[in-house]
Amino acid sequence: MQIADFLKDYVSRTQDAIAIAYREADAPEAKLVFINASYTRLFGYEADEVVGGPARIAHDPETWQAYNERVVSKFRAGETQISSELGCVRADGSTFWASIVVFLIEDTGNDGFYTCATFRDISDLKAREAAAAKALEDRDRLLAEQERMYQELLATQTRMFSALNAYPDPFVIYDNDMRLVINNTAYQKSMSTNPNAIKPGMHIRDVLIEAMDCGLMPVPEGGRDAFLEDLLSTARIARDTEDVEMAGDTHHRILRSRAENGDWVLIRMDITELVRQRRSAEELQERLLAAIGAYPAPFCIFDSNSQLVAWNESYASFLTDDAKEIYRGMTLRAALQVGMKNKRYVAAFGREEPWLEEMLASNENANPVEDIELAGDIHHRVMRSRSKNGDLVILRLDTTELVRQRRALQQTQERLISAINAFPDPFAIYDHTLRLLTWNPAFTASLTDDPAEIFVGMTAKEAMQLGVQNGKITVAEGEETEMLEEYVSSKHMKIGIEEVEFGDDEHFRIIVSRSERGELLVLRLNMTESVRQRRTLEQYANKLEAANHEITHKAFHDQLTGLGNRRYLSEKFEELSRRRMSDGGELAALHIDLDRFKQINDTIGHAAGDHVLVDVANRIRSNVRTNDVIARIGGDEFVILLWLPSGSARSEQLAQSLLVDLSRPSMFEGRECRFGASIGIAQTPLADEADLLTNSDVALYKAKRAGRGQIGIFDRTDIEEMRHTKKLADDIMRALEEREFLPFYQPQVDAKTGMVVGIEALARWRHPENGIMTPDKFLSVATDLNVVADIDRMIFEKAINECERSFEDFDQKPSLSFNVSANRIQFEEIKQIGSIASAYSGHVAFELLETIFLEEESDAFLLQLDQLREMGISLEVDDFGSGRASVVALQRIAPDQLKIDQRLVSPIEEGNNAARLVQSIIEIGHALDIGVTAEGVETEDQARILANLGAERLQGYYFSKPLCLDDLLSYLARNRAVLRVV
Repeated sequence: MQIADFLKDYVSRTQDAIAIAYREADAPEAKLVFINASYTRLFGYEADEVVGGPARIAHDPETWQAYNERVVSKFRAGETQISSELGCVRADGSTFWASIVVFLIEDTGNDGFYTCATFRDISDLKAREAAAAKALEDRDRLLAEQERMYQELLATQTRMFSALNAYPDPFVIYDNDMRLVINNTAYQKSMSTNPNAIKPGMHIRDVLIEAMDCGLMPVPEGGRDAFLEDLLSTARIARDTEDVEMAGDTHHRILRSRAENGDWVLIRMDITELVRQRRSAEELQERLLAAIGAYPAPFCIFDSNSQLVAWNESYASFLTDDAKEIYRGMTLRAALQVGMKNKRYVAAFGREEPWLEEMLASNENANPVEDIELAGDIHHRVMRSRSKNGDLVILRLDTTELVRQRRALQQTQERLISAINAFPDPFAIYDHTLRLLTWNPAFTASLTDDPAEIFVGMTAKEAMQLGVQNGKITVAEGEETEMLEEYVSSKHMKIGIEEVEFGDDEHFRIIVSRSERGELLVLRLNMTESVRQRRTLEQYANKLEAANHEITHKAFHDQLTGLGNRRYLSEKFEELSRRRMSDGGELAALHIDLDRFKQINDTIGHAAGDHVLVDVANRIRSNVRTNDVIARIGGDEFVILLWLPSGSARSEQLAQSLLVDLSRPSMFEGRECRFGASIGIAQTPLADEADLLTNSDVALYKAKRAGRGQIGIFDRTDIEEMRHTKKLADDIMRALEEREFLPFYQPQVDAKTGMVVGIEALARWRHPENGIMTPDKFLSVATDLNVVADIDRMIFEKAINECERSFEDFDQKPSLSFNVSANRIQFEEIKQIGSIASAYSGHVAFELLETIFLEEESDAFLLQLDQLREMGISLEVDDFGSGRASVVALQRIAPDQLKIDQRLVSPIEEGNNAARLVQSIIEIGHALDIGVTAEGVETEDQARILANLGAERLQGYYFSKPLCLDDLLSYLARNRAVLRVV
């Protein structure tokens, strides 16, 4: 074997320092015949300095002898390769440790042998070994001391943990970085349904997220992230005391304190009962205030300092025509002065100050009853009382009618003697034995048509009997005696006033009084008009009650559709729950969400959207039963609650019927509004009753993920999937804020020349934990979040900026194409899209799915496409052949490029049906003057066939997978020459 062959073979195998020596048969030691550049760098010797010299020149003399004997003995034992460690010396005299591998090769022709050695510097390793040995000794010593201290602390901690876990309220300690140090069992249960989920070291944010995921802490309307940022803000954490609401109407008071070492100590006290009591008191107060406001008579309350704290509208309108003059905290003196200023108190005219002092004194002494006269012959009775807390409660009753009646009565009584005979109403005077003394003609006429039948001394019973006999008093047949006995009894002939009704809606007030001589004066007044007025007032009160019922109805119903709202749904849910408890059976919730409703609002207008909502409400009504509960809980969301017998399948049958009914278009002003519905169903006992509505929402989400017009049925597996989806959704929203979405690029080549002529920018997500994620991992959730347009925008902006910067030296920049959702092509974004696209000096194209062209083929949509073309952006139909677009639609839209779906490209072979189908598509494109790109090209044969069929551009893994920008630039640098396709 020659040295040149040996060197060629060996040097190609290693980059280590290499030295080759040769020892002749009778020579005392080997001499160096070759060193490589790495040897020179390691030892500092040049080849001309050491070649020909002894091989031990780089060996430490102190270890050379032992090393040489060990190597020689192993070679003599038949070994041809030896590994060892030894001390070495550099040219500058410095020493170091190296690992050495020695190969022995015999020179059979000359009885000598070659030795080849490779060296590696292991000084750092030796130093670390020594340091590690020293560290192990120190560690063992410290461990022994720590074990002793640990045992002492363990006993103390055990007692402390036992005490904390016995404490009924949640207790926790977080360190200065807000990571959990210690907690008791109560805290663990309050933050998670999984006992093992809350662990030391968890950040408080993760603990709170766990509580929200488990439903133990409600998520505010503002969103989880904003809530957590506020809750963990410096100002919020610094509060010593804070009340928070947990799930299930549970309320805690958080007590915070800071230990000397910076730890945060938190104790949560359950104050649910206190909060509920306070809420009940507030609700009671609201009802009282509402009742006071509805009370027709003036009502007010002054506190112990005579300052106004509550009043009703009637009180304010009595004092002034300007309600702003009455305000909380005004003194009683000020309120009276407002009334005097507005001429409300007649008694104060001309003596304002004395009257004011008298009224203040009356209120100060809380005179229980006082009658006052106001302007316009208005009379009020003031009723005062003082509560235990010192408040003065004043109620004013309008006694005007009573005062006027009393006044009229007094005037009548004064004239009775002189005008008795002219008095139109019956009047009579009886002695103390109830014998008639005197009477007026009206009394006679009320009993008989013959005045001679009335005589002095006749008893009251005889007078009544006469009236009955003459038909003047109507009595049921056979009850005459009983009526007469009852009428003249002490019950009816006692002093006082009695209201009676005769025929023809005639009403009378019978007034019985006794004179000083013991005579009974009986007067019958015609009260017909007063009774009719009172009846009118009662009818008005009934109307007020009906109006109140209408207001209540509006508070519980949606104004647009007339369906119940969330409050109505909540009340009806409780009613159905009670029915289930008493009658058995099951409850079911159908959560309905309209598909494509937003497009109706955006393209036809909100009036059309309102029309559709009303139409949908009517269709739902026509499908349900009388006892079923329907509510509109959001813009295009509806809920149906059902009580069902056990084992009933009606909920699914109803959902199927609704899907069919809601798939029919609705006509609005001659235009078709097309929409559909997705329905989620949750039913007890599979779903817990308390979570029925939440679980129906989960089922709805499940249905929408399956596509439009689907039914989703809740089962237990949905909970974990919902949590996973929720976490992914949170990650997506965070990724948008952190701008983690980035473009990857897949080249497009000219089918004839093989040159890269275009690049498609594809969305990727650089996830901090999962690495690069493709759209199939997140696009469905992003679609549900309605953020696909935001992701498109981010990819668009990043790709334009970095490609313009990276391709600045290219003679001709490749075209850039982007997948764009239909939501982005809106009038309000067109200008912004053009501004961003203009930053790239190459050509820009938008790829839209074939189904978008079919569904959005409206004049407004076509106008939007024209605006894009005017900005120099070309349009491409992506995945052509996967949808239902017609040739007519292609002619109307006139895209610049068709991209044949890879599912059509994959099966093509020379002359097969798939190839003929693709050829037909290419010919259609050429006939319409539309370019054709074939995507999904994975083999050379596919590329050749497609080129021969007339496709202008090819794209697929045969040429390149999607690449990050750096890899794309490397790819372009390697492929500047033509890529052969045919």
